[in-house]
Amino acid sequence: MTAQEQGALKDWLAHHAQYRLATDEDCDCAGDIQQMKTGHGGLMKPVRDYHPYVATGDFNGDGTEDFAAVVLDRSKKDKNFALIVFNGPFKSEKQSPAFMESGMDLKYMGLFYGPPRPKPYRLLLGPFESDSGGLLVPRGRGYHWDDREEE
Repeated sequence: MTAQEQGALKDWLAHHAQYRLATDEDCDCAGDIQQMKTGHGGLMKPVRDYHPYVATGDFNGDGTEDFAAVVLDRSKKDKNFALIVFNGPFKSEKQSPAFMESGMDLKYMGLFYGPPRPKPYRLLLGPFESDSGGLLVPRGRGYHWDDREEE
C-alpha cells in the first residue's frame, strides 16, 4: 500500500478502536502465503509482497488505484473479520470506506486480484487454491458483495 493508502487506513482505525488490521498470523495460512510469494512452484507468477488481508488495484475501473483490507473486530469472538474497501484517489487521510462487510469468518482465506483471473479483474476473497469465494462487484460509487461461491 502507498503512504496515502496507509494513512487513510490508519485514520479509519483510529476512529474505530474496536478494529485492528488483520495479520498474516490471523489467517493461520503460512504455507499458502509462502506459495503465493514463490509462485506455486512456477505455476503462477510470484507475488513477492503478498499478504492475505490487503490488496490494491483498480477495483471499480475508474483508472485509479483502490485498496481493500481485512480488519478484526476485537469486541467479537466469532465471525469477527470485516472487509473494508477504500476508493482512490487518496487526497487526504480522512476518507470513508466505499464498502464494508462485517461479521465474516475469514480464517484460512485471502484477498486476490488480477492475473491469472480473466478481465475485468474483480477482487476475490476466498480460500487458497480455489476458485470459490466472494467477489466485490462495482456498483455506482460503491460495491456489491457477491458471495455465490463461484467466480
